[in-house]
Amino acid sequence: MKRFIKILTVFSFCFLAAGCVTRLGSFTVLSTKNIDWSRAAAFQRMNERVTGEDMYHIIVIIPTKGNASIEEAVDQAIESVPGGVALIDVVVSNKYFYIPYIYGKSGYVVEGTVLIDPQLALDDSGEQKFYTSFTEDGETYTTVLVTEEDYNKQKKKYL
Repeated sequence: MKRFIKILTVFSFCFLAAGCVTRLGSFTVLSTKNIDWSRAAAFQRMNERVTGEDMYHIIVIIPTKGNASIEEAVDQAIESVPGGVALIDVVVSNKYFYIPYIYGKSGYVVEGTVLIDPQLALDDSGEQKFYTSFTEDGETYTTVLVTEEDYNKQKKKYL
């Protein structure tokens, strides 16, 4: 009888401490960024798959974060690669693990291949340079996004 109780206790603990992963879906393309699709022919596909996750812990019965979101997991995966604009061949999963009244963990995991815009990948600093020119009346102006090289040419011209 003691042996039966030990086995039952072990199985009960394993059952209660079991984690669960649920596949929510597969997507061909998934992004939270604005993408200039007219430049899609210039995009490059990264060779390795990346993972992004948005998880929160549950201590006793209190969650450490309001809610986990798929959007945050997608952002984390895309932003892990400079110039990343989207994920392709994506799998979205929900992970859950909980030992009642002790500890748990829950959230979303996104795994996919990053689609890279080479034009965005070149600018590691995250800065964008603009050239602003005024008309002769001095009241109206135009602002144009320029490359670093064009910006420096204009800068030298006026300094």
